[in-house]
Amino acid sequence: MTQHHPCDGTRRRLLKGATTTALMALLPGAFWSLSAGARPGPDFNEPLPPGIVEKGSSVYDFREHRLTSADGQRHYRITVAIPKKEPPEAGYTPIYLLDGNAALATLDEQHLKAMDNATPPVLVALGYDTDARFDVEARQWDYTPKRPDQAPIVNDRHPERRGGGADDFIKLLNDTIMAEAERDLPINTSARALWGHSFGGLFVLHALFTRPALFDHWYAASPTLHWNGYQVIEEANRFQWPSDHPGSALLMRGDAELNHRGPYSSGGSDREINDQLRALAQRMDRVAGFDARFEVLEGMGHGAALAHSLKLTLSNVSGARL
Repeated sequence: MTQHHPCDGTRRRLLKGATTTALMALLPGAFWSLSAGARPGPDFNEPLPPGIVEKGSSVYDFREHRLTSADGQRHYRITVAIPKKEPPEAGYTPIYLLDGNAALATLDEQHLKAMDNATPPVLVALGYDTDARFDVEARQWDYTPKRPDQAPIVNDRHPERRGGGADDFIKLLNDTIMAEAERDLPINTSARALWGHSFGGLFVLHALFTRPALFDHWYAASPTLHWNGYQVIEEANRFQWPSDHPGSALLMRGDAELNHRGPYSSGGSDREINDQLRALAQRMDRVAGFDARFEVLEGMGHGAALAHSLKLTLSNVSGARL
């Protein structure tokens, strides 16, 4: 069922030229792990305080859509933030935000006003129907891929946390969520963007490498590259970009993520992991029609990288300084 709640009250510019570092071998060579840091801390399960949707905004309206996965196991709350400002001639840029509950919790009215003073995008927060920041079990299924014919991937310490449903979520996103979120809105369909952090960042890369026509601009923060034996790197080896329009990707990660047991606690040092991401961006940047770069989020741990990467992404999309 869809519920609409109006509440009271690009442009993307990626510069070529990734940092020059010797290109590292990115072929799978390590086992995947499900470290403790790959999941949100217990405090993330506490109810969120009222945020921008509940308080309302002078520059954005909000509407919500609720739906359930095909197997009935996951329940979604999709929040669409619509600028009150008149759209550009080409339409609003829509940016889809994974972990939508957490994403909205990082934004306040000042951020929305800053975007309103520039070129405000439509925000589509892909959240779960919970008052918590995350639905840990649901996101692990939705955001993580598995290989064809592979069984669901089970976290031995937490068997209720299965992985491997990313392709199902891509189908739901493509077949249902995007049409419902954008219904009756003037949308620039040549400028759709997707942002995700951690498992969400992994999902961004998996979708980019396997369904590149789904979005135009891709923002992956702290992606869990080592998941399932570096599956996403295998997919990167086959990456091709449609030649009829330009695309871009921005990869981001903090340089202090392991200090707080980020998702790479079994995947090398911060420098080694960031060099992997830099090398991946360099490879992607060589694909015809596609711009890619990697940016280190200096001094940022894993949790801080979520908020910082989101604000950097929204600044990039809107032209505002957040």
